[in-house]
Amino acid sequence: MKVSSLLGVGFFALATTASGQTAPKGNNTGAHLKVILDTDFNTIGDDGQAFAMAAQLHAAGELDLVGITVVTGNQYLDQGVSDALKAVERMGISHEVGVYPGAPAPFLHTYQAYQLERATFGNATRYVGAYQSPPGPQPLVAPPDGFATSTAPRAQHAADFIAEAVRSHPHGVSLLALGPLTNIALAIARDPGVAALVRDITIMGGQSYAPGNAYRGAGETNWWLDAESARAVLRAPGFAGRRRVVGLDATDTVAISNGTYDRVAGHEPPTAVTALFGDVERWPYVYDTVALASLYDDSLDLDVRPLFVDVNCDFSAEYGKGIVWEEDPHPGLGVVGVSSVVFGIDNARFFDLYVDLLTRPISGTA
Repeated sequence: MKVSSLLGVGFFALATTASGQTAPKGNNTGAHLKVILDTDFNTIGDDGQAFAMAAQLHAAGELDLVGITVVTGNQYLDQGVSDALKAVERMGISHEVGVYPGAPAPFLHTYQAYQLERATFGNATRYVGAYQSPPGPQPLVAPPDGFATSTAPRAQHAADFIAEAVRSHPHGVSLLALGPLTNIALAIARDPGVAALVRDITIMGGQSYAPGNAYRGAGETNWWLDAESARAVLRAPGFAGRRRVVGLDATDTVAISNGTYDRVAGHEPPTAVTALFGDVERWPYVYDTVALASLYDDSLDLDVRPLFVDVNCDFSAEYGKGIVWEEDPHPGLGVVGVSSVVFGIDNARFFDLYVDLLTRPISGTA
């Protein structure tokens, strides 16, 4: 699908079992859960960790990972795709799980738009993802264990793959959105009926009351990078009643301790995942893995609130900031829909799941 063809579309307007493995205890049940992982991929940051966890669940038949769709976010698209290709090889699932390149940039909040923000509101004091450098041809950087050797990206655009997969399994595919929402906004702009056919969508992004972590601290990174796409997904009526938001209000309460870090990095015998994990800076937050866990086992969610959620798309220092209301701000108009917003999870059970999945032996080879 050509991105230009969409510019005129109005989308802008887990407890442990006796065997030591985890099993879902909430409404979602094992292999019946088909998941598309939409991600601004990186090798072993929170996106890479969430993928490794999902890949282990897939290998064990505990969920069906339908595909990986990649979007610009933490890195520009080409680097994210390259890292994802190596990841499916590393986890031994490259013949089963395809990697689908998606949007190379947001439609409106481009790198040039970010430069205008800097000129108007000041330089960044927080994270800006790929916008740390301008887009353009750049040498790809290999993960520590090298580039993929036998796996190529699928030819189909991520947005088309999402729409096709959802239509092939009506009400059977869960979308797990771990990056900017550009690919999903593209999918529902091209095929508006798709939103009503997903099983559910879990979004790692935004914040209700917590401080932001992007640009100058107003918004969360994924929504700041592409607020227009976030708004399109948050306002899509087809997702109503099946949209879960796991934002900074939840993830900022789930801090990894040194002891938990060491349980993964120092695990014996080591695996390809734990060896990479040892290179991770001891950053306390594991954002995307919390969203994966919430989707896989929703009994982990201890504090979930129905809120009307939107995002600031104004050209201002608060661009990308989440906005929430307890009651419909526009009664009768149906502009903003209700989302189930997660504010807290069972941290102890989450980290048991986290360590289990990141330290399991890797069962297959590409």
